[in-house]
Amino acid sequence: MAAQYALGAGMTLAGDLISSLAGAKAARKQNRVLAEGLRQQDRSGMEASSEVGAFLDQLRRSSVDPSMERGAFVGALQSPGVSVLPTASRAFRASAAGAGNAAQAYGARLADLFSRIRAPSLQRQQEAVLAMQLGDRLRPIQMRSQDDQFLTGLRAGMIQPDPWAQLLGGFASNAGQYMMASAGQGGR
Repeated sequence: MAAQYALGAGMTLAGDLISSLAGAKAARKQNRVLAEGLRQQDRSGMEASSEVGAFLDQLRRSSVDPSMERGAFVGALQSPGVSVLPTASRAFRASAAGAGNAAQAYGARLADLFSRIRAPSLQRQQEAVLAMQLGDRLRPIQMRSQDDQFLTGLRAGMIQPDPWAQLLGGFASNAGQYMMASAGQGGR
């Protein structure tokens, strides 16, 4: 009876060992799949980080030159000047030229003022365009990362312990428990 009890205990232990080894093997496979998924997420994160770094570099380098705006305003404010008849007196021509120069100087001051007023607005517009471009570059990375995460979850969830090993382990464990129980009843 003691031999039967020991054999039953050994079979129970062997059955439990078989079942746990099959579970451990499945867990190792899941860990490998999850680790690969984490590496993919890290690669996506580094790619996104690189895009954000490039955006910040562009943002630091971006500036609007008010002189370009000033030139556009000066060009718009240019007047053809006062036409003077050839028979006009020298004093009239000098007065007309002085008035034209004064109008040009006033226009240049206005152009300078308007360009300085508009420059920050243009800078914000340029920064908004850069931010939208960043979003356009990050969106595919985000979608790919979400797809990878979903597929990793599916792959990890599909890994199950070997059902035959589980069945064999359960059978051996149950048989061992039966042998131990019948050895205990026979000894009374």
